[in-house]
Amino acid sequence: MSEINKNINKIDQAKELREIISDRREKVIKNPQKSSGLHTISILSGKGGVGKSNFAAALACSMSDYGKRAVLLDADLGMANLDILFGISAKYTLANLIDGTRTLNEVLIPIEHNKSGGSVSLLPGGAGLKDMADLDEYALERVFDGLAGLEEISDYLIMDAGAGIHKGVLSFGHASDITLLVTTPEPTSIRDAYGVLKSLGSYAWKRSNGMGVMLVVNEAGSKREAQEVSERIRLASMQFLGNAPIYLGYIPRDSEVEKSVRNCKIFYRNSPESPASECVIKLTGDLLKMCEGESKLKINRGSGAIRAFLKKLTGTFFSDR
Repeated sequence: MSEINKNINKIDQAKELREIISDRREKVIKNPQKSSGLHTISILSGKGGVGKSNFAAALACSMSDYGKRAVLLDADLGMANLDILFGISAKYTLANLIDGTRTLNEVLIPIEHNKSGGSVSLLPGGAGLKDMADLDEYALERVFDGLAGLEEISDYLIMDAGAGIHKGVLSFGHASDITLLVTTPEPTSIRDAYGVLKSLGSYAWKRSNGMGVMLVVNEAGSKREAQEVSERIRLASMQFLGNAPIYLGYIPRDSEVEKSVRNCKIFYRNSPESPASECVIKLTGDLLKMCEGESKLKINRGSGAIRAFLKKLTGTFFSDR
């Protein structure tokens, strides 16, 4: 195939993806539906520097384009940086809600809102999440009540957790409906991603009809390379753990991502026509179909939504301290 034909195909694919989103927006505007409940999604990685936070932000923005209300929780205790990626400065964090000095509405930062009803909000978390593990029962209930409002204003709670296999990180994987595990083609990243799967244990596959964990390959040189990375992890997981994560999709190595990060912009918004952004659109659409019963593969949200999630989280968070 000539280079010209390849470029034409890429343009056609990008146009098709944008038309899918446009059609979905129109359906949402004409036939608004009540949310089927809050889905909780944790985003983990075996090692740092794999683009996990950039992916989390892009996923939230892409969900907004699909007409969904997404709340991003910065759940990285050591390197909370989502506010920097969005080019803003968080005045308050979850710690202020926990100590009772601020309400959810005061802590939550609106990022964007579109005509289809989709939106993105940021909930700065950081070390405030660790503080929850030290609260007594009365104080925890107060915090739970404060966060219960998330169910009224969001369809998806996306948590950008830390890297590695610390129990505080794995707790998000145990508590959420879905865990998205981000890796790159680098051998150390693949090894550490498998380490996360091993540390999550069999519990990870007891959720959502056995589909609790999904793989996202970032910074792939090609679609084929991403698939090969996914198969390596899936085969090792099946052989030694008895289960394999679902391969959700990939994001190609893209210079536009690096440019956007340097300018404190979200690449998905800064370069919407870039290959990386188009791949985010595709995997977001596939994920939403599974979450909303439009696919053969279906993901159920947790019963009790946010309260059930918080109880699971605090029940395992740093329980070995």
